[in-house]
Amino acid sequence: MPQKARQFMNIINFSGGRTSAYMTKRLIDEGLTDYIVTFQNTGKEMPETLDFINECDKRWNLNIVWLEYRYGNNFEIVDYETASRNGRPFDELIAYKKGFLPNTMMRFCTDQLKIQTSKRWLKSIGLIEWTIYNGIRYDEPRRWSKNKNYLPNYIDLEMPMVSWKTTKQDVIEWWDKQDFKLNLNEPYGNCDGCFLKGKGKLAIIAKEKPELLDWWINHEESLQNKGGAFKKEITYKQLKERSQAQQGLFDGDPSFECFCNID
Repeated sequence: MPQKARQFMNIINFSGGRTSAYMTKRLIDEGLTDYIVTFQNTGKEMPETLDFINECDKRWNLNIVWLEYRYGNNFEIVDYETASRNGRPFDELIAYKKGFLPNTMMRFCTDQLKIQTSKRWLKSIGLIEWTIYNGIRYDEPRRWSKNKNYLPNYIDLEMPMVSWKTTKQDVIEWWDKQDFKLNLNEPYGNCDGCFLKGKGKLAIIAKEKPELLDWWINHEESLQNKGGAFKKEITYKQLKERSQAQQGLFDGDPSFECFCNID
C-alpha cells in the first residue's frame, strides 16, 4: 500500500519464512488496513529467502519495505536487487558498533539488525505509535510471553496466529496448496550459519555447503584476541573441520529460537 504520513500504523513483520508469509497474506485477506510490511535484511540470509520475499511481494502486491542496518545507528532502504548478500549490515554492526561477536547470551544482532533498524525507520517517517504483527504460532507457547517484555509503551504487539490457533502443520498444508513456495528446508534458514542453530544442524551445513561457514570463521579469527566466538564451546573452524571428518558428530544438539526462521 502507498505509504502515508501518519502517527499510527500497523506493521507486519515479514521475516522471510513460510509462517510470516502466511500471516501476512491472511491478515490482508481478512481486512487489515493502515499497514506497512517490512523486512530487515542482515546480509546473511539465504538467497532463496530473498527470492521468496520478492515473489510474495510481487504476487500479493505487498510493497514490502526492505531495510538494512547501517553504521552509526542508522538504516538504509534497499530492495530485492540492492539488498546485501555478502553480510554488509552484520559486518558493520560487529566492526564499528560492538567490536565483538554476538552469541546465545548476547543476541545483539537480532536487536540491532532487526528490531532497532525497524524502529529507527518507523520513527523517521513520523510514527509515534504502532502495532507490530509477529509470526509466532499457537504451537510455540514458549515464545508467547517473551515478546512483550522488551517493548516500550508506544508499541503494541499482536500475535494473530496464536489467536487463530495456527500450528506449523496448518502452515505447511496451506503452502502445499499454493503455486509457489520457499525453496528451503532445515537446516537452511534465514541467516545461513546462525549461531542459534544447534551444532548438529551446523554440521550438516558444513558438510553440504562448507562455504557458508567461511564468513563466520573469518569473523571469529579476526576477533580471536578479544575472545571472539559465536559459540562458547566450539569455534566455527573446529566445527567445520570435525563435521567434515565425522558424519553425525553433533547429532542431538539443541537449537534455540530466533527472530529469523524459515517456518
